Amino acid sequence: MEKWEQQLKQQVNCQLPENMDIIMTQTLNELTTKHKHKRSRRRLFFTSTAITASLAFLVGMASLSPAFADAVKSIPIIGSVFELLGDDGVKRGNQLGISQKLNQQVRIGDLDVTFIESLYDGSSIHLGWIASTLNDNIFEFTSNIKFTVNGKPVWNYSSGAPALNLENGTYAGRLHIDPKEKLPDKFTLGIVSLDETTTYVEIPIERQGSYQTIPIAKSGMWKDYEMSYDALALYPTTTQLTFRLQDTYSAIGILEFMVRDEHDHVLRTTGKQSMSMTGDISEYKYLYEPFDSQPNHVTITPYISTVYTTAKLNLDWKGRPITILQGEVGSLIILDQQWENNQLTLTFEVTGERINEQVSDIWLYDRMGNPFPRVSPPIRIEGSDTYEVTFSNVNSTESIQIATPVFNPTKYFQDLEVTVDMKKPN
Repeated sequence: MEKWEQQLKQQVNCQLPENMDIIMTQTLNELTTKHKHKRSRRRLFFTSTAITASLAFLVGMASLSPAFADAVKSIPIIGSVFELLGDDGVKRGNQLGISQKLNQQVRIGDLDVTFIESLYDGSSIHLGWIASTLNDNIFEFTSNIKFTVNGKPVWNYSSGAPALNLENGTYAGRLHIDPKEKLPDKFTLGIVSLDETTTYVEIPIERQGSYQTIPIAKSGMWKDYEMSYDALALYPTTTQLTFRLQDTYSAIGILEFMVRDEHDHVLRTTGKQSMSMTGDISEYKYLYEPFDSQPNHVTITPYISTVYTTAKLNLDWKGRPITILQGEVGSLIILDQQWENNQLTLTFEVTGERINEQVSDIWLYDRMGNPFPRVSPPIRIEGSDTYEVTFSNVNSTESIQIATPVFNPTKYFQDLEVTVDMKKPN
């Protein structure tokens, strides 16, 4: 057995960090839901403290119910739910003008929901919605629906529903659906009850914007298994890498890929899926942020990054940056903190080679070692490499500890690295 394989075995089988059980529990509460026949949903919620913006209706105000219209009179105009709650890719698609205005109000259970915009560029489907309710469980309607395409059920997909609590019991949200199967350029998206007896709404969807798929068709060996790169697809809102691996277990959570252009700009990951399995061949799709401009070459490098311990220190804020070392991969630097209404928002930046992993795991604890609930995963401040993360139920800023993982050295598989010429097929 090669030396790196022995090291990998030790790293993968090492003792988990002391707060891993808490991290896993809270992270599960933030994840989007994956659906395959039987489905369960988890919630991702953004508060108005974490995102200093509000919502406006640009369409159909006259058609809304009087009670609903009264509830949103105080909302200032900003233009789009996608601008309010979209990730970088969704915001980019909206700014490119590929989102479509809707005005479809529907009653789902006890909730009146108005879908005001849609976005589909050939990858994921995004729906912007608004609703008014005195019920705190705004996500109940997302737990009681499923989707159809041209009348046929969509069985295999992942979805998420970030939402923002506005004033007067009004909520804004973004529902995104990521089917694993390729969809047509034009179709009718149905939102139906779980038993499929009630169709709540049918929304016409049409692909907007152009995309490019470059076949890679290159193979190599990973841990005695054959791995084949299939294709790299560039959409306005996302970048998708698909590959196949001959294995008897899931590579997701173990194998990662660094995707960078000729200027060494590394894309941030946004998700990954196990697409399908035929025999002992599994197909995977890894998702990344979109490129700002068309690259000439894209280099893909597989790697494994593991955690061996957790760094904890007192968050004693005195108006100066606080640096937290994260092992050989880099460090996390707290730049600012804002405490308001028992919510603590940290502004921070990360330096290092594993930005995605370094950013995702940051947690706060009180003096007794109890974790503060994290409102959402860290959010990148648009146009910068700075992030914000908000924690709730923070009654005092005294005696707070911050925790973040310390990483083992990253193992890159240079022999499996491929460079894709984006100007011509490979």
